[in-house]
Amino acid sequence: MNALSGLQEYEEVLARTRYPKVALQRAFRMLMQRQFIFGNDFGSKDIYELLNDDQVRPFAERLFDVFGWRLQFNTSGNIRMVCLMPPIAEAPDTPRDKREAHQAPALRVDEAIAILLLRAYYDKAIQSTGLVNGHAEWHTDGLYDLWKEKTRKEPPGKVRTLDILRFLKNHGLIQASLPPTFHEGMPFTVRPSISLVAVSEPLAALKRYAREARPDSDSDNTDPRKVEA
Repeated sequence: MNALSGLQEYEEVLARTRYPKVALQRAFRMLMQRQFIFGNDFGSKDIYELLNDDQVRPFAERLFDVFGWRLQFNTSGNIRMVCLMPPIAEAPDTPRDKREAHQAPALRVDEAIAILLLRAYYDKAIQSTGLVNGHAEWHTDGLYDLWKEKTRKEPPGKVRTLDILRFLKNHGLIQASLPPTFHEGMPFTVRPSISLVAVSEPLAALKRYAREARPDSDSDNTDPRKVEA
């Protein structure tokens, strides 16, 4: 898709689809911001339906393919979502020097640890049939306990933990109603999207981190070094 043909196709899609231009712009913008759009969510059901429209979906797939990204649709069962998958997720064997142009900003260490812990908990919920419509219920007390157990370090403070939860929610990895201030035992739901962004062996990655981290580093969990997630 070159610029001229892409613009022409965009105008043709606008002419054929029942959605207005501003709705398409909003849908593409939200997809790029969140990476995951869920069809059962009150706030994004309309976005999901737009992206899955017979006229819009083929254009969206070709549009993101220009940048090396792939749209993955799950339209059956209880888990209805659209995922914007980056090039690294598509080709993990790509040489590192070829990945840099596509990489998102590095995660902070505590964000990466949280993602790995969510994946580990989600995998355990799958094995124990603890999923409800593909989702796993959890709470911050459980997250804190698993953080201490697997990293052998103290979890972040209350303010930072709330920031991490907001980060996870904004990226479609958890579902939660977050208050302005942190309190003990806050519930949240781990979403199935976690299995698409975290490594398949999260506890092994956490063991490597615990083994390799210096005792005096990352004392406040704000070290920007990357952890495999």
